[in-house]
Amino acid sequence: MHTMLHGFESTTTERLLLRPFRETDLDAVFTLHGDPETSRFNPSGPLRSLDAAKELLALWLSDWAKHGVGYWAVEQRETPGVVVGVCGVRHKLFEGRTVLNLAYRFAPRTQGLGYATEAARVAVEKARRHLPDVLLVAIIHPENAPSLRVAERLGLRFERITDYEGTPSRVYGVD
Repeated sequence: MHTMLHGFESTTTERLLLRPFRETDLDAVFTLHGDPETSRFNPSGPLRSLDAAKELLALWLSDWAKHGVGYWAVEQRETPGVVVGVCGVRHKLFEGRTVLNLAYRFAPRTQGLGYATEAARVAVEKARRHLPDVLLVAIIHPENAPSLRVAERLGLRFERITDYEGTPSRVYGVD
């Protein structure tokens, strides 16, 4: 069993269950990240194989094992067991320093319902409370208007444009 950093274990919001990923989430990871719609603004594009999904899931599981924090699998409380998104923070090397990367990605059928804001707000609050010494950033494709709106709703501050994996991207930070 992973040792959770206190505060980052499973939690709920009004409509969502946020929980650490498990090995049994492979199909959900592939479905979500293999979808061209959800990966439209991802510099590496959609996952092309189940093996690629396995690598991504293994990375996320190792985040939880090493740091006790990572991306959550997101389920709607009314339909438990069905992963509709990924959200949270994970340690990442960015521009030569370790940061907490805030990410959120949801199935197309659930987009526009405010789930990303609802889940990401919890991630930001927990990061501020439990990992205040690690800079939190959100790196967002400049054309990804819904994602930019989430960052702004969360009170993140636009800092600069950077080259991220070959794509000019907007970097947001937390005050």
